[in-house]
Amino acid sequence: MYINPVLFPQVTNREDLLRTVALFDDDTGAPIDVSGRVLAAPGDFTAAAWVVTSNAVVTASNTQLTIPDYPIADEMQALSLTVGAGLAIAAGAPVTIADAATGLNTMTGYVTSYAPATGALVAQIGCAFEFEIRGHTHQHGYGGGYGPSSFIGTDACEAPLISAQLGGGLSLIDIGRIEIRIPAATMAKLRHRTYEIAMSAYDGYDSRQLFIGKLPVFSGGTRLLPLQTPQPSNPYGLP
Repeated sequence: MYINPVLFPQVTNREDLLRTVALFDDDTGAPIDVSGRVLAAPGDFTAAAWVVTSNAVVTASNTQLTIPDYPIADEMQALSLTVGAGLAIAAGAPVTIADAATGLNTMTGYVTSYAPATGALVAQIGCAFEFEIRGHTHQHGYGGGYGPSSFIGTDACEAPLISAQLGGGLSLIDIGRIEIRIPAATMAKLRHRTYEIAMSAYDGYDSRQLFIGKLPVFSGGTRLLPLQTPQPSNPYGLP
């Protein structure tokens, strides 16, 4: 996929970009759960008593938290809770948060920060995603201002024209399925040309490129905003 970028279906710059990315295990063909949570029953689960485990540390939290069912935006990207103070919890360490009553509703991720003095802990649950659309360039045969590894540090990397993350253009809609929705007002930044398009995932420890590709964009045939509502005296909008 990296040597031969995916060619995405063409769109216009006067419509929403709506695509679904599906992630499957190469060996089993099963969808990959990137949400980092398990629910004992369908629907959101809310509780105020949790068991928090990070490596050898096991502590409790009375913070009210909600484990969301699909669709999921950025609710768990910076989950804040209070646990015991003075614990040997390090940033970057794995963490599991399970409901104290049954242990069947869980969230798994990595510690973003922990304050020993107060017990304030912030965790990233599941994967974070970065989606970008960049201008196409032929420098070294690569696009978006990026070049081969031997040229890192010398290529001029331009900023993405459009970027999206969970809660801002991206959402998890099912197991292993990520929806990309870029509104027409944002797509209007693009011109009639082919753009570089890419997406990566970060689970708090590992980063993985999900795809790179090319997105043909055509100039739309209408104005960006809908036409004004005709007046009753002039229902056909005649001048």
